[in-house]
Amino acid sequence: MSTLASSKAFKFRWINGQCFEFKLNNGKTVLTDPWFSGGGSMASKCPPNFTVDDIEGADYVFLNHTHGDHTANVGEVYQKFHPTIICHSAVAMELSRCFDIKLTSIYPVDYEGTYYFDGFMLETHHATHHAQPSNYSETIDRFSGRTDFAGSPELNAMGSVFNMNFILTTDQGMRVGFIGGNDDGMLKRMIGKDKPNIVLRNKMASSKHKEGAAEKFADWFSQADIQLLVPMHYETWLTDDPEFSKQVHVDMNRIMREKGFVGRVAPMERGKWYTLDLSINEA
Repeated sequence: MSTLASSKAFKFRWINGQCFEFKLNNGKTVLTDPWFSGGGSMASKCPPNFTVDDIEGADYVFLNHTHGDHTANVGEVYQKFHPTIICHSAVAMELSRCFDIKLTSIYPVDYEGTYYFDGFMLETHHATHHAQPSNYSETIDRFSGRTDFAGSPELNAMGSVFNMNFILTTDQGMRVGFIGGNDDGMLKRMIGKDKPNIVLRNKMASSKHKEGAAEKFADWFSQADIQLLVPMHYETWLTDDPEFSKQVHVDMNRIMREKGFVGRVAPMERGKWYTLDLSINEA
């Protein structure tokens, strides 16, 4: 099959967790939920020998929420690149305090807003975390004992409350959906002219819940009827059970074919760069 013409939308890669690095056509770089290294129990879930020096750029950093596996490396990324940190307004002050970020480097946003940046537009949407068992005091106690989790116990507790999905639209009109937890109405938002071309989606539940994972994920994807899906935050499966991780994605694509949908799952190799292109190919 030969390509008649191809236009690059952007360059991107999955690094770990919900951490993606996007290089837009105007040269600006967006980094999401920076977690790629850490100590203790965090270390085994990270790509080997990956450090902040392997990050190629960060003009903007977007935080879906503020658990330690989403903010672990935000401090060193900030010190190296001095990016604009885009986060929910409720967590802005504690985030600044924990990681010594200049207040004017933080761009607080709220749910159901539209924001314009250099190279892209960001539409923010209310989101919720997968269910967790602890109340406030139990959560504070749990994170007080976690030396491997970045940020204060309060910032980590906020991560259970303030979550934010987004749809990013590049200057060229390519739309990327980012769903970090539950659906929270995103299926209803991603229809018609508002439909993204590609969705980055967390698992449907905790990594501990493996039974029926492919079926649940594929069922959601088929309802979205979107062209491409890149799964994220499955590093626990990838580390502890790589065969299961691979089979989930194979099964998802099989189910999508059986359902008659054109959407396909594209699991990325951690740290490897890819391009999203619009192309015309010989049939």
